[in-house]
Amino acid sequence: MTALLLALPAAFFYLFAVFRQFLVITGNKAPARSIVIGCAAMGAMFHLGSLSLTLVAVNGLNLAMFQVGSLISLVITLLLIFSAWRKPVDNLFVGLLPMAAVLALLAATMNHNVLLTNVSYALVWHILLSVLAFSLFTIASVQAVLVILQDRQLRQHQTRGLIRSLPPLQTMDALLFEMIWLGMILLTAAFAIGLPSISDIHAQQLMHKIAFSVMGWLVFATLLFGRFRFGWRGPVAGRWTLTGTGFLIIAYFGSQFVIEYLIN
Repeated sequence: MTALLLALPAAFFYLFAVFRQFLVITGNKAPARSIVIGCAAMGAMFHLGSLSLTLVAVNGLNLAMFQVGSLISLVITLLLIFSAWRKPVDNLFVGLLPMAAVLALLAATMNHNVLLTNVSYALVWHILLSVLAFSLFTIASVQAVLVILQDRQLRQHQTRGLIRSLPPLQTMDALLFEMIWLGMILLTAAFAIGLPSISDIHAQQLMHKIAFSVMGWLVFATLLFGRFRFGWRGPVAGRWTLTGTGFLIIAYFGSQFVIEYLIN
């Protein structure tokens, strides 16, 4: 109940930030970065308080699906808040904060417990790096959608709506690949630390997670090679980004949903 009392104001501040930035996108309000970032920061503060009550247990960590999803959405929000002061990522709040609001509420109300006990330092680093990498790829996927939409509007010679609130396409494309490069570095490090510490690598649920994670890694590696060798950008890069992120989503949330809600 206490977690829900903190999650509700978190959702309110998140959604108010979304509403305010949406007015900027539609041209009904002038940009007000400080208001949007301030509301997002307030939401993140309440979100952190709520999540800490359900994620951290007396004898370990509760890594149930919605707790992990809520943690990732909180990290995404914090990354956006810090990035928004120096990068033109304001519009990403509209696509990502509603997800953070929903996951904050779900984590506070759902009662599933998947306790992880006897946590080693290697496993802590693996979880931390994986969450950071997944967060960056999720942000990159929303950025990819914006790149695809912006490219389409430019080709159709549209000058109203979303395109008016976006930076030049070249800047959007550069931001996308910055996120992907950093995400790949973190994901590779997570693999390097996590795989040697797995005691039962042949367990079915781990095999599924590892297989889809590796597929996602290969998609992003191919995209970066294509960028270097063939100059891939725009919609091509956007589609590869969405595909790679899709594999990573299936890697954890797909298999975890089956384990928590269909098998158990």
